[in-house]
Amino acid sequence: MPASKTPIGTTELSVQGLGVVKGLSFPNNIHQFSGIPYASLSKRWTRSQLRTSWPDDFHDGTKLGPSAPNPPEYNTPEDILIPVDIAPHFEEPIEDELNCLVMNITTPTLGSDSGAKLPVMVYIHGGSFLFGGANKGVFDCVNLTTFAAARNTPVVTVNLNYRVGLGGFLASAAIKQDIERDGLEGVGNFGLYDQQVALHWVNRYIASFGGDPDNVTIYGESAGGMSVSHHIAAKNPAPFHRAIAMSGHLNTLQTWPLEHHEKHYRALLRYLGIDADSPSALDQLRNVPEAVVAAATIPVEGLLNATGNPCDDGVFHKTKPTANGITSPPAWLKSYMVGDTTDEAMIFTEDLAEETFDSWRTGMNKFLSEKATDEILDLYGVTPDLSKEELLKALEDMTGDSVFKIHNWIAVHRSDIPQTFGYHFDQVCTHDSIYKGQAYHALDLLYVFLNFDERLTPGQQKLARTMAGSFID
Repeated sequence: MPASKTPIGTTELSVQGLGVVKGLSFPNNIHQFSGIPYASLSKRWTRSQLRTSWPDDFHDGTKLGPSAPNPPEYNTPEDILIPVDIAPHFEEPIEDELNCLVMNITTPTLGSDSGAKLPVMVYIHGGSFLFGGANKGVFDCVNLTTFAAARNTPVVTVNLNYRVGLGGFLASAAIKQDIERDGLEGVGNFGLYDQQVALHWVNRYIASFGGDPDNVTIYGESAGGMSVSHHIAAKNPAPFHRAIAMSGHLNTLQTWPLEHHEKHYRALLRYLGIDADSPSALDQLRNVPEAVVAAATIPVEGLLNATGNPCDDGVFHKTKPTANGITSPPAWLKSYMVGDTTDEAMIFTEDLAEETFDSWRTGMNKFLSEKATDEILDLYGVTPDLSKEELLKALEDMTGDSVFKIHNWIAVHRSDIPQTFGYHFDQVCTHDSIYKGQAYHALDLLYVFLNFDERLTPGQQKLARTMAGSFID
């Protein structure tokens, strides 16, 4: 990318109603303001509230804000799916659950005084609702914003943190009662509610950054794509106008009833040595350090069963999300795009490798009739005489379709919105990776944000710009 990722100075911007924010300036009149707090939390496991003030009417946006606590299993030095370091002028952010609700804004203009009303693109990160954050280097939007301005389609870009894992999606009757005592409602979808608050913040303040609050696109990948779909299906949608769901849909992860979440809540308490029936159990849980709670995620839940599932709390959604509930997007949505990669299910390879023909067929029969099971197995060429490698490939194809691609196909074909699009990413990984040779889950992120040029071929760089341009347009 021709744009330099090295800041050339600092700048200050007046944000109406909040005060002054200090940020970093980059070549080509690009400015970035990081760690902007959009919401506040009075305690853990409650609804976040819109931030409408800054201490001393000032925010230092030259450094990244805190990240949400992640399970230690995911806090590795390099993300094998999206191996992009944070920019060298930033220090590694701390984890702080009560102060992690921040966003980063990158703009090609300075303030509402410029007269600009640019389209706004708000990115919601993925991570199975368990891990991840906006501070990852791959999501830095300096290059994307520079590219958009250079092609005369300038945009203001936003990416945000929200609570994840046990901090963001734990639910129980005790938490519900605590929230209701505070005069609020909704439980277990704290990460999704955080995102809604962030979108309300954007609607209220983005004009000061040159953005148009009436032209907001939300986009996200994996759990971020699921989030986009949940916001489309929300009972009271936050203000946005266009949506892109990448490798994630409403039913990619099942939405659990409160009774199911209750079992996980009690299991967590037992693991931490707290009496689940004690009237003070929730208070005791809040006294457990957030890092200890995050570290309990995998031991309590298991690697593929952690509490990242949203909750059917009767408040967030219009109707209970179900596997059959993929309906047309609402008429107010101006454009809608979904997409996936060829080898989505490689993220499940370790578990799929343990399956046999008999175990897989038995598992399918729990949800389908024997006739339907056998018809599907036949369609995918799954037979008892397959080699282990052949069986694994067939199960990966089937899982990728059932978890990711079929939902997209149905959503696009049921959409009544004229501006409905779908994409399929089949460019395989060519950089040094255990997934080399696959168009793996999340590989498209290395293209759309334009932060991986040094490890792409010239042809792949061209594809990255084509993809980024399509998202911008």
